[in-house]
Amino acid sequence: MRIVHWTSWAKSGMNRVAEDIVNVEKSLGFDSFLINRQETTEAQDKGVTADIHVAHTFIPSYLWHEAKVVWVAHTTPEHSFRFAVEEGLGKGYGAGDSWMLMQHYLQNADAVVTFWERHAKIWESLSDKGKPIYCFPLGVDKKFWKPQQSLGKYAGKPSVFSAETPYPIKSPLDLINAWGLVNREVPDAVLHLVRFIYKLHRWFFPLLNRIGTSHSAFLSPDTFSHAELCNAFNSIDYYIGLVRYGDYNRLSLEAKACGCKTISYRGNPYSDYWITEGDQRIIAQELIDIFTGKTEPREHEEVPNVEDTAKNLIKVYERIA
Repeated sequence: MRIVHWTSWAKSGMNRVAEDIVNVEKSLGFDSFLINRQETTEAQDKGVTADIHVAHTFIPSYLWHEAKVVWVAHTTPEHSFRFAVEEGLGKGYGAGDSWMLMQHYLQNADAVVTFWERHAKIWESLSDKGKPIYCFPLGVDKKFWKPQQSLGKYAGKPSVFSAETPYPIKSPLDLINAWGLVNREVPDAVLHLVRFIYKLHRWFFPLLNRIGTSHSAFLSPDTFSHAELCNAFNSIDYYIGLVRYGDYNRLSLEAKACGCKTISYRGNPYSDYWITEGDQRIIAQELIDIFTGKTEPREHEEVPNVEDTAKNLIKVYERIA
């Protein structure tokens, strides 16, 4: 069986997931490969033939009518909807519309895959009767993401690290507002916030300075390599990834696979600690209780392995081939 995975951005999380799955599929004897939109052309695309085409963030339009297509729904339904509205209101005529695109995928793909049960229910409600929506856990490469010798502990008692792309679905705003309150009770705690993109600095730094968070945090727009991230996860006390509705994500899985204690909103089955989404005063107090040892870590599920994710995908291919 020949399998082609399609993505749009080389450094995106979706592309990283696709890379991992392709590597597993190859190890299992499949003719599997990845095409990234930044590294190919339409003319080259025309020569691609495969039994299964897997759309992660992109797929050439001509394939919809002549190929078996699996859409992997990495996006959250809410992010897709909000992004479409903001693009439409801000750019007007000619703006992209991710919400309409999602509905096109739901209508035309031979199978839809998601890694979140909550998302599956929403996609199912938007689908025609009988459309297969497959849901199974997203895994990570546990041969790479694992405990290792630290190159030096990050500053802070405790040191708290976050590296989320600042979309509204996982914005650092509530964490930043809460952090000023946290530091009143835990003055030695330090927040390490990376991927804090330059475009946000104009609005966020006055806030950070006024509430005191900038004096107890390292803030950087840097994007870490895999090796740097792995070291960070092995050099900090907590990873905090606040994705709305308690959804888990790849970064929090990687951190947990490295043995790091993780904090999320309520609902993430793999996190050591849950905090309550909403009121920043409650967020702050719950963080204080975690950092001072008043809150015990919760029983959590084991981080899935990407090999299991790939094997579940192969079962989907076999059903529609």
